[in-house]
Formats: sequence, structure tokens, C-alpha cells
Amino acid sequence: MIDLSRRQFALALAALLQAPVKQQQAAPAPTERSQRTAAIAALAATLRDELAKSGAGTWDAWTKRLEPVRAQWKQVAAGSQRGRNDYIFNRNALGYLTSANLEAGLEGTRPLEVIATFDQKLKRRGIDFLYVPIPSIEEVYPENFLDAPPADLTVQPAMRRFLLSALERDIEAVDLLRPFHAARDGYRLGLKRDDHWNNVQLELAASVVAKRLRRYGFVQAAAGQARRYTTKAVTIGGERGVSAMRQVITPSGTLYDDVEQSPVLVVGDSNLQIYQYENDNLKATGTHAGFTAHLARHLGLPVSLVASGGFRLSQLNREEEELEGRRVVLFVGAAWVLAYLPWAAITE
Repeated sequence: MIDLSRRQFALALAALLQAPVKQQQAAPAPTERSQRTAAIAALAATLRDELAKSGAGTWDAWTKRLEPVRAQWKQVAAGSQRGRNDYIFNRNALGYLTSANLEAGLEGTRPLEVIATFDQKLKRRGIDFLYVPIPSIEEVYPENFLDAPPADLTVQPAMRRFLLSALERDIEAVDLLRPFHAARDGYRLGLKRDDHWNNVQLELAASVVAKRLRRYGFVQAAAGQARRYTTKAVTIGGERGVSAMRQVITPSGTLYDDVEQSPVLVVGDSNLQIYQYENDNLKATGTHAGFTAHLARHLGLPVSLVASGGFRLSQLNREEEELEGRRVVLFVGAAWVLAYLPWAAITE
């Protein structure tokens, strides 16, 4: 034991109090890569939790338990296709809603393998890929077609399993079904007589996707610009059930248009065309108010768009120049095409 005099103790205490305090280092900011990994892990955990809460035990058992639901889908499709509240069943979605294995795909073309190959191709080029399937209206409002929909509103567990399989292969995916379910009480989602989404859904989807993309440095750098984007309410005609929408106005005061060169490339089907630009196959749907317009509004920077009815990823296999200068590619399209169209292979 060291014996200190009162004077020595006082001097030692004074020295200790005057010593510089060691600054605690701030935790490093999460990187783009770590945030991507966390997003994949979080959604995977959510999907596994859904399976656990279902009480089925396995995905196959959950799917088998919903055989009466699949039987009623077939009954509705074989009849008038009319649901409650003036909704019309989308016959194109029948194969999707009744499939017990979406990974097999139409004619055994295995869409998950196609998506995985495309994802790997982009990884080799240093490009991130996000798969954003759009739920069918029958999944959003199953009570309009089923006499006794499941309490959790999950009518196609094979799609939940498909998403989990993608995540387990390091394919980033965005789930829109649960955000749509959460918004049901406050808004009317979807079109009653058309298989496209409506303006409410696409704006909600844009906000969900934008939140995921805020991990990128180039998006963070554009945050100031995002505050300068505005919207203008307009009315539109037609019989699609949408009479008003919000056009996006850029910081320069002009109506938003997609650009050819952007670090963000959005590809997909006619859901991306509707409300965005005039198209012979989509009458009276308005312009400058589509998914990409509102995504750009949230990001603060314009994005690029490649969209067509029945879009397939294999199109980009033939158009390599579309990938030049990209940082992230989003595939946004109807989930039901997983079981409706054959999936052409992606070459290495």
C-alpha cells in the first residue's frame, strides 16, 4: 500500500483533474454496404416472423392451408370476375394467386434464377439491384373477392416465400404489400376495373423505395434539392377511376421528366408508364405524376426510366448501354407476372 501525505494527495488529485479528458470517438456512420445488408436482414426476419405467427410451421404447410382460398380464386375467375364494391378480378393474376411454387415460374422458366443471374451481372459491374414487386389488388383487398379472407390478409404465402428466397441469395427486395395494407384505412388503393395501381399506391411506393435509397452518398448530396421539388394537383378524365393526381414540379419550375443519364435506373412494366407519360395503350392517365416522378421528388434528383407492357429483364441483356453510369437499378413491376410470362434467361 502506498502511503501519501496530505500534500502529495492534494497535488495528485489536482493533476488528475487538470489532465485532458480523452474524447470518446463517435461511432462510424453506417456505410452503404452495411445499410444494404441490414435492410436485407430486416426484411428476411420479418418474413420469417410472419411464417412463425401463421402457426403453419412451414411454408408448404401455410400454402396448403390456403387451398380453399385458391379454389375460390378459380371460382371467381371462371364466373363473371365481379367482386364486391365494383371490383373486377384480374384474370391475368389467377396463375399467380393460385401457384404453390412461384419460384418454378411459367413453363419451368424459374424467375428467381433469372433475377439472381441479373443481380450477379450487375454486381460484377458495381451496380446495386432492387426487386420491387407490386402486389395485385386481390392481395390488397382480398375481402372484395373472398368470403372469408385470412385475418392477416396474406392470401399468397408463396410470394412471401419467394421474397425470402431472394433475400437469402443476397438479392435486395422491397416489400410493398404490408405498406399497402397499412394504408387501407386511410386511402383507396388500386383501380377497380384495371390491373394497374393507382396514384395513391405509386406515391406510397415511391416514398418507401426512396427511404431505402437514402443510404447512397449521391442521394444524400441531393437532399437540399429534394426540398425544392413541389407538386401540383390536377384533374384527369378517363374511366380508370382516378380523377385527380399530383404532378411533380422540378426546382426550375418545369414539369418533371425522366432523364437518360442518372445513377438511378428504373425498369419495369406499364405500371411505370401510367400517369408518367402519354402512351397509346394507356389512355387518359395523365402525365408527369408517375412512380419515377415522385421517386425523383423524394430523392432530389431525376432518374432514368425504361418501361413497357410486359417488360422483361432480358431486354436489358440486349441493351447493355442502358447500364452505363448506373449506381442502382430498380425492377418495379406487377408481382403476378412471376406466373404469367415465361422468363427468358439472362446470359452471363
